[in-house]
Amino acid sequence: MKKLVLLGFKGDCAGRHYNETLIKLALQKKIELICVDRGQPKNILKNPSLEEMQKLIKERRIQYLDLQSPKDFKKYTNLSNIDVVFIVTPDTTHCEISQGFLGKAQRIFIDKPLDAILRNVRKLETFSGVEKVVFGHDHYLAKFYPFQIQIDKWLNQGIIGKVQKIEFRLLEPSIIPHHRIAALDSGMIYDLFSHGVSVVAAVPSKGAYPDLEILKKLQVLKVQVAKYLKCRIKGCSCAKVEFEIPVKGKSVFCQARVGKGVGKNFDKILKIIGTDGEILVDIDKYDFIISDRRGKKVKEGKLSQDYAQAFLSAAIDLQKPLYQIPGIIPFEAAKEILFILDEAEWKREPKGKFPRYSVGSSIATIEATIKDKIKRKF
Repeated sequence: MKKLVLLGFKGDCAGRHYNETLIKLALQKKIELICVDRGQPKNILKNPSLEEMQKLIKERRIQYLDLQSPKDFKKYTNLSNIDVVFIVTPDTTHCEISQGFLGKAQRIFIDKPLDAILRNVRKLETFSGVEKVVFGHDHYLAKFYPFQIQIDKWLNQGIIGKVQKIEFRLLEPSIIPHHRIAALDSGMIYDLFSHGVSVVAAVPSKGAYPDLEILKKLQVLKVQVAKYLKCRIKGCSCAKVEFEIPVKGKSVFCQARVGKGVGKNFDKILKIIGTDGEILVDIDKYDFIISDRRGKKVKEGKLSQDYAQAFLSAAIDLQKPLYQIPGIIPFEAAKEILFILDEAEWKREPKGKFPRYSVGSSIATIEATIKDKIKRKF
C-alpha cells in the first residue's frame, strides 16, 4: 500500500476536497493514510464526524497524529518512506512544513498558494531536485481540467478568432466563517485571486496548467480592494485585478473580480472573448459553451464535477506524468504565482484602510465605493 500523509485534516479545505476520497481509499486498503493536525481528530465540516474518526483510529484503519501530543509529535518527526504528502494547512506554514518532508517523500502537493510569505520559499529552493518533488495544486484548475486540455487546440484552430479579452469572476455571497479566519487572513488576493491567476494563465498554455514563461510575462496593471463591514481578516475581502498575459505573442487584457460577501448569488465564470465569438465557462453549472459572434452555440461540454477524486487518484499514481494530474502546478510556476500575488498586494489601491461595503452589496456598488475613496484621497 502507498503511504500518504494529509496535513491540515481538520480544516475546511481538507473537508471539502480531500477527506472523503482519501478515507475511502484507506478503507479499501489501497493506501495507508496518516492524518495530521492539532487537537481532537474531528473535522470542522464533520466529514467524517468525531465519532466516525475515533472508530477508524481505534480499529487502526486510519492513523491520526495530534501535534499537541508529545508522543504523536515524535511519531510525526520520525515519519519516513512516504509516497505522497498533501499540505492543506494555513498558507503561511506551507513551505516550512514541506521542508520537513524533503528527502522523506516522493511527492509533496501544496494547496495554493505555495506560501503567503515569499521568503519562505527559500527553505525549499536549496533542496536538490525540489522541482521533481514539490508541486502546487489548485482545485479550481482541477475543475477546469477537461476544458484546459482542449483549449489550446481550439485557440489554434481560431474557433473564436483572435483572443481580445479574458474575464474571471469568483464572487461569493457568503462571508468568511470563524473557522477559516486563520486560513484566509492574508485576504482574497492570496486566496481567490490565486485561482484566477492559475486558471487564466493556463488558457494559452499547451499543457493543462499555467506555463512558467506565460507567468513571467504576466503584467499586473491595476488592483482595487475593499472589505465588508465587520470582516475579521487582515487582508481584503474583495478585489478587482487588471493584468495582461501573452496569447500567441500578443498581450491580452485580463480582468479578475474576486470576493466574499458580494451580491446575492454565486458568480463563478471564465469568459474568453475573441474577434469571432466567445467561450463561457460556468463553474457553478460545471459546463462550457462556445458561441460565434452572433451568439449561436458552436460547441459545448462539461467540466469535472468529481475533480477531487480525479486529482487524488492521479496524484498518488507515481507513474503519472505531470500533465495528467488535474490542477497541478509545477514548482517554479507556483513560485512565480507567488511573485505575482505579492506584486498585486503591493499595488493595491487605495492604500491604508480598506473601503468598506455592506455584505450583499453588488460588485458595481463595491467598485463605485472604491472609486469614490480613491478620488477623495487625491
